Amino acid sequence: MYIDRVDGSVCFAKGTMIDTPEGERPIETLGPGDLVLTDEGPQPVLWISASLHSAYALGTRPSLIPVRIAPGALGAGCPEKPLVVSQQHRVLVRSRIAERMFAAAEVLVAAKHLLELEGITLADDLPEVTYFHMMFETHRIVRSNGAETESFFPGPMALKTLSPKALTSLYRAFPELEQDTAYPPARPFVSGREGRQLAFRHGKNGKPLIAA
Repeated sequence: MYIDRVDGSVCFAKGTMIDTPEGERPIETLGPGDLVLTDEGPQPVLWISASLHSAYALGTRPSLIPVRIAPGALGAGCPEKPLVVSQQHRVLVRSRIAERMFAAAEVLVAAKHLLELEGITLADDLPEVTYFHMMFETHRIVRSNGAETESFFPGPMALKTLSPKALTSLYRAFPELEQDTAYPPARPFVSGREGRQLAFRHGKNGKPLIAA
């Protein structure tokens, strides 16, 4: 596993339980080659990275403070236990409101754009945080603490947060990324303004982000 400094990227906090064919596993126990259950069935992890951020780092760089999603905040039993992710980490929204707004039954929304909803808050009480992100051959949806969320997506902004050494390790696993080869998202991405509007509509109407 490559340990790197990561800022503003798509990350799970240490302790997040990821669904695998053998059951749930803490993300920090996963490595390249391990199988994870995704929306396309079991897929091997091809790249995983981690970073530790101290209280000082969290205090001086607010963008590093994670988002905590309380049990049931996304829908009935979703997540099953508190889920802590980076602000940019996208969670799956599946609802009629999303379908009406985006003509797509499922969309991906950054956690920070859902902060107006009950049970979704900044985890500013943590003394430190260790972030992990993992990548598959294609962008995928995984179950984390019982909630559906995205794997690492190597978009331009995410790649800018990686150090030269991390980029080298990433390009070693995915040489095609150096050639700007398309790496399409698993579901449509929702912009910040649209994500906040989506959250507002769900809150106003008392509708869960994950429809039953």
